[in-house]
Amino acid sequence: MGLISYFCDKLQKTVTMTNHLFLEYFNTPIKEQEGIVPIDWKMLSDMEMHFEANFINEYPQDSRKTILDKIEYIRIYCRKFPFFDEEYQPLQAPFKYYYTRDSQLKELPFTEDEFNNFSLIQEAISKLGLQPQPTFEFIAFLFRIIKSWSEKQITTCGAKVNTILSLLKEDPEVKLSMNIKVNSKNIEFNNSAFIQSLLEFYMSNNLISQGLLERDPKRIRERTIQYLLVKTLLDNLPTKIDKPAEVKFIQAERDFALCTLYLCKLLLGDPTIVCTNNNNVTFDKLMRDFVDFKITFQDGLMF
Repeated sequence: MGLISYFCDKLQKTVTMTNHLFLEYFNTPIKEQEGIVPIDWKMLSDMEMHFEANFINEYPQDSRKTILDKIEYIRIYCRKFPFFDEEYQPLQAPFKYYYTRDSQLKELPFTEDEFNNFSLIQEAISKLGLQPQPTFEFIAFLFRIIKSWSEKQITTCGAKVNTILSLLKEDPEVKLSMNIKVNSKNIEFNNSAFIQSLLEFYMSNNLISQGLLERDPKRIRERTIQYLLVKTLLDNLPTKIDKPAEVKFIQAERDFALCTLYLCKLLLGDPTIVCTNNNNVTFDKLMRDFVDFKITFQDGLMF
């Protein structure tokens, strides 16, 4: 009891699962999901058209094309993840976004005018063969999702340990490591069986720390948000660029990503420096640091 209480109540600690078992795709494209009945893609297309008709008929005829153009990039993204049940339908997400657009834009850390007047991001968008308006809407759409996702990462110590133990039951071969910091000293354990026994013993006792809130260090959470935002944008925007297979990112993609982080207040400094090739190191390091990170927006990707 004393040892576990000391570990969990007094020390800063991290448990790492080396194969990123936590980070399975919630929004894995259907073709990559196992155990899913083959989807009738024509049926899904017809279903989306039905949703569109119900949505757009609520607006005046002369504004319908403009509205659909605004949400086109969001629709492209959502079509990749059409898995649905009685309560979850990603194909409706673009329309639900537009219904609440005004309130969602109020949550953005920048205005639509600031986006339109930011010449550096507009230049990058043009070089990528994108349209500014649907790009803006996609950023706003994703920002709300990622903000909601990040807030859900705050949990209790007991719940977090329970999650780890549950995942270990699914994959007993996963490797664990634990780093404990005492003052200026770091103690690292790599014995998975020992770490698991500590966690099980911890959960078998009714400790005060089980109910305490635990969150990732602010810097880690901020960098995770940075990566989620720019990588999802770059992976899903319908860019029109010629890029050799061996080139991961061209300069326009880097510039666009850095400008997006700057607008979202996730990157500080003079934009003529931090949003250009003078700051490629920031973008490249972010991509390297999260190279094995699988994007997940668990528990409600869209709504």
